[in-house]
Amino acid sequence: MLRIGCLLLCSLCAIAHARTADIHVYCDGWPGFCQPDGRGIYLDLVRTIYQPHGYQIVPHIVPYKRAVAMVARQEGDMAMSVYLDEIKGVKQPRQPASADDVTVFMLKQWQPQWRGERSLEGETVLWRRGWVLDKYLPVTMRWHEIDNHEMALQLIGKGRYRYYLTAGVLHSADETPANMYRTILRWIPTYPIFADTEQGDRLLQLWDQEMVNLIRRGTLAEIYRRYHLYDYYRDFLEEQAVKAGEN
Repeated sequence: MLRIGCLLLCSLCAIAHARTADIHVYCDGWPGFCQPDGRGIYLDLVRTIYQPHGYQIVPHIVPYKRAVAMVARQEGDMAMSVYLDEIKGVKQPRQPASADDVTVFMLKQWQPQWRGERSLEGETVLWRRGWVLDKYLPVTMRWHEIDNHEMALQLIGKGRYRYYLTAGVLHSADETPANMYRTILRWIPTYPIFADTEQGDRLLQLWDQEMVNLIRRGTLAEIYRRYHLYDYYRDFLEEQAVKAGEN
């Protein structure tokens, strides 16, 4: 009887531990998506998906390279806003969380010559440190990494570089400098990545399962509305709704 009681107690403890498991989520500091105050589309999505299953979310706002490295080394559970097949040795789901609108800044003097991706061929290009846009744009560029948006605009303004590529949504509320032109180049879907562990596999399966439910119920669109980004992402969200209806 004592043996049975001990086994039952151990089982209850294991269940309680599983129900309160932490998920360590790593993300760069992106306004509207992953914010130091714990808010943002990505963090709200993660909570909406995993908290009903008994998980507690522990966010870590760190530079992008560190975020993905922590998950690749299995020192974190998941990281946000990663391109498909960008990081090796991790798990990646079928359902994206969002998409990057790759936006180009240039001096207005180059606007008449702009021909989309073809104009990037062989040119000097800037983007944020840790981004890997060269893997997703089918042109050869002489690219350099920069630490922040303000410095990139200064270098473009001085004519040191021809183009600056960034996620335009991060600066949707900013005024474009008077001497510059900006345009969207293309949309690239972004996904979470999960550590290659048993927990990572469970989290991935829950992500794909629950994301479809959130899309069908309109919850994903509501999260985007909460941060006043629904209109900006309308095409992306409508495309996800169509795909969810086909499954």
